Amino acid sequence: MSVLRGSGGLRALWLVMVAVLAAWLVVTRWDNMSALIDNLSPGPLVLLVVASCLLLVPNAAFWTLALRSLGERPQYGIVLNASARALLARYVPGGIWYAAGRGTLLKGHGISMAASATVGGLELALGAPVAIVIGVVLLAVSGAVDPWVGVGAVVILVAILGLGRAVFVRLVAWWARRRGSDLMAIPSTKMLFRLVSVLVGYWLAIGTLFWAYLEVVGPTAMQWSRTAGAFGVSWGIGFFTLFAPQGIGVFEGTLVTILDWGADAVLLVAGFRALLLARDLLLTTIAEVLERRNRASG
Repeated sequence: MSVLRGSGGLRALWLVMVAVLAAWLVVTRWDNMSALIDNLSPGPLVLLVVASCLLLVPNAAFWTLALRSLGERPQYGIVLNASARALLARYVPGGIWYAAGRGTLLKGHGISMAASATVGGLELALGAPVAIVIGVVLLAVSGAVDPWVGVGAVVILVAILGLGRAVFVRLVAWWARRRGSDLMAIPSTKMLFRLVSVLVGYWLAIGTLFWAYLEVVGPTAMQWSRTAGAFGVSWGIGFFTLFAPQGIGVFEGTLVTILDWGADAVLLVAGFRALLLARDLLLTTIAEVLERRNRASG
């Protein structure tokens, strides 16, 4: 029982369960899994890793817009570089370290930690809900759910943005307290809609990347709208399961359930995380090299 008392213990228990399940799948389903990748060539995977680097563009755009709405004046290139250099913090348990790392790096360029904490809170409050809404809409387009479900999801999101700004204030205030920073003013409702539009582009892009990944390594052609929709819903649900770091295990299980796949596909879906890890290592290396060159020339 003591393991379950703290969130850290619960996360550790969950990771052990995921590791055991993955080992079981490898042992019992290896023939089926290996058949999926027997003819896989490295070229398309390299292209997917390169394409995944573009996901940082809307991510940095979100931070740049949000910081400017709070009175800061960051250059987009500086935010992009800081975002790349902090990527590996995503793998530190706790869920806050990527935003915290990015804020620390931006502090060296004159951006206040309070502003970064506020933007991190906005990203936390908006990211997963937008992912789920976009996913539901795409599933409705694909015919996987009734059209009214997709319309209802959009209406709820718009209503929350238009009428529930106080909810965001509370969420961002909680985030700021957790980060030990002062709370800054929340952007206007108009700006919130602009930030959501950036997130819509991000989730469409990463959903498309996941679809392309399955086209390369998957056994059959997949419908784009259903695949990208299932990805958005699954990733968003995984985000809300706080006991699962980065939704590991929850994302994979939810996605194969939505797409009505068998257990053989779980490790195939999990391979997408390996692709993103390769992306993170590549971008971090490039960003650090560029940072050192800038310091040397300066």
